[in-house]
Amino acid sequence: MGIGDMLAIANAAIARNSRAIKFRWHVVSTGTRGVAMARGMNVVADGVIKASTSYDVVLVPGLLIDLAATTQRLNEIDRVAGWLRRQHARGAIVGGFCTGVFVLAQAGLLDGRRATTTWWLQSELKQRYPNVDLSLDAVVTESDRVICAAGPMAWIDLTLRVIEIAADVETARACADFAVLDTSRRTQTGYLPQGYLLKRNPWLVEAEMIVRRSGAKPLAVSQLAKALGVPERTLHRKIKALAGEPPQAFIVRIRMETARTLLETTRRAVKDIAHAVGYEDESSFRKAFRKLLAMNPKDYRARRAIAARI
Repeated sequence: MGIGDMLAIANAAIARNSRAIKFRWHVVSTGTRGVAMARGMNVVADGVIKASTSYDVVLVPGLLIDLAATTQRLNEIDRVAGWLRRQHARGAIVGGFCTGVFVLAQAGLLDGRRATTTWWLQSELKQRYPNVDLSLDAVVTESDRVICAAGPMAWIDLTLRVIEIAADVETARACADFAVLDTSRRTQTGYLPQGYLLKRNPWLVEAEMIVRRSGAKPLAVSQLAKALGVPERTLHRKIKALAGEPPQAFIVRIRMETARTLLETTRRAVKDIAHAVGYEDESSFRKAFRKLLAMNPKDYRARRAIAARI
């Protein structure tokens, strides 16, 4: 319902500017016109999914808040997965937010593609779909006409991005202003509590959070060990066992993940991004980035921008 409201706002903004484009939308379901929501409300769908119907954009909402119930539901969506693959193959933009991202992954649309979901589902997503190029920081990712948005309220970010693609930046900004929305670029890092574990090792989660929250401050292996309250030898042993890499590589990988998100979602200079992820020397940052991703930051940003336009 919120997505429909936002598209209606977009139509009003477009009409004031005498634009030819106008959004029309339908709510479709798998086999019934009535769809029961989590709190007992029923949504009446406009129709059911049909192989013969093509859309310009298909958005998959979040399913259920409970992870176990969501996982059980995913085993029943093969029909939806196939339909989504066909829509994307015909040229549609396909998007999802929160647990809806799992439906995109089940359809194979996230294999090898950049994706995100809300922080408390990331472990489950990575475990179920190891071929996903998961961004732990990003609120929105976009790759080859597949858009993912993070949390339950990230339908706002997802819809604004669709409006931006289909209309233009000015229309999306007008919608955000009318709805009194904050459109500043942000990451999920500030929302991650220390206690989120799911199926992850709590000690490794704590180590990861220390690295992420160090921000622009340089962080040596010895400092990470001290923050965790263990000797460096123990740190080396545990990080290697749990993450499959030595502590220095662990630190660099997490910081490069943040750098990737900033390159994708902001226009900040590479030098500024280097400082934001703890590198005082830009050349050292470029070297580390190139070693991990086999390209320099500028080329990475250009490639992601091209992928977003396809």
